[in-house]
Amino acid sequence: MAERRTLGQILMSFGRITESDVDDALSYQRDHGGYFGEALMALGLVSQEELEWGLASQFDLPYIFPDPDSIDPDAAALVSPEWALAHLTMPIMKAGNSLTVVVDSPIKTGAVDELAARTNLQIELALASAAQIRELIRQVYARASAREELDRPSTASLREALGLALEAASVRFGISTRGVKSWFWYDDGGTVRRRPLDGEWQNQIGQFMTPSPLEHVGSEERAVFTARMNRDGIVTPVEAHYLSDESGHELLFRPAEEENLLHDRFDAPPAGVTAEVRLLARSGSARFIVTTEPEALGHEVLPHLPDLLLDPSWRSIYLNADEQRAADEAFSMRMPSDPDQWATELDTLRAFHFDVVTVDLTGNAEAWASTALDVASVAFLLWGKEEDRRAAYDAGIRWELHLRRPTEDDPLEWVLEPLAL
Repeated sequence: MAERRTLGQILMSFGRITESDVDDALSYQRDHGGYFGEALMALGLVSQEELEWGLASQFDLPYIFPDPDSIDPDAAALVSPEWALAHLTMPIMKAGNSLTVVVDSPIKTGAVDELAARTNLQIELALASAAQIRELIRQVYARASAREELDRPSTASLREALGLALEAASVRFGISTRGVKSWFWYDDGGTVRRRPLDGEWQNQIGQFMTPSPLEHVGSEERAVFTARMNRDGIVTPVEAHYLSDESGHELLFRPAEEENLLHDRFDAPPAGVTAEVRLLARSGSARFIVTTEPEALGHEVLPHLPDLLLDPSWRSIYLNADEQRAADEAFSMRMPSDPDQWATELDTLRAFHFDVVTVDLTGNAEAWASTALDVASVAFLLWGKEEDRRAAYDAGIRWELHLRRPTEDDPLEWVLEPLAL
């Protein structure tokens, strides 16, 4: 068997680097550790894409650009979305005793070995960029969930349908009618989901929207107007669009970009981060430590994460132990001055069944982290740089949300990654 060429040899053979570049990268690697490819990137000698292509060539793996529409749903169903995100590893095709798995690095073998042991299948690897795999995971699992919605035979009430859109923090939703049949649809992170509506929705829509769209448009075939929608106590201005002909009609609603003062203070998270947080929230694994640069940023942004990443309808509570200004801007509870009482207070809050808890506490995290996570199914715990991450991991947290804003003039950077110890 021919000896496998090194990454440096492969990149030199295609004229991407020189022998001098190899020497510089090896020197950098000796001083800073890590992989040879990481040294090449740190020195600016190759791009991320060139490095990934070189690794694929070194390990004789196909370098692919995965298409969500071509993914085998039975293969994707072998792992959960949170597992796929945590490992950036996703099964994409199952054929006989073989399972093709796309990874972002051929030298990260732990997840592949785990998958082989779990499925008892022969694993065939393909390589893609981390960004491509993350987008693939978001789209494939969102579509799988959408198919489950279509498989539901029962109709939904308008209240139930609006609740689904609300939970997904949908940026657009609507009602389609053809003859006597009506469907509610909503955009869930780029995936359109649909539910058949029961026959009472036309009589009920006036309870949720002022003015009632059907009464407002009358006999018009086209209309655009502004209304206010009351969804479980959350009043939202919406831009409404109406189309009609003899076969039926279409209603489209877009929640208006309320002059959200939060967006004046904090740059909105990237769509990918928002989609992944919501995906994890639905899967039940939405527990995060929140780290920030500078650390003071964390106290400022933490209580607003439910609004920035989810939706105001998610019932949230902000827990803090100090006189935080943000406690006046979010539903909050200030903990007793004696930390020994915190566990009792946190345990009491469990009965309220909040959707989200944001926690800004100090002291020994091991004493309160596990109990704080029980307050709600989605939790964001502010974590200082010096705090031991093992306490977070032992409490069941597997994700880190990192926010960085070097100066007030810089944009806010959002990074979501698996928790590293």
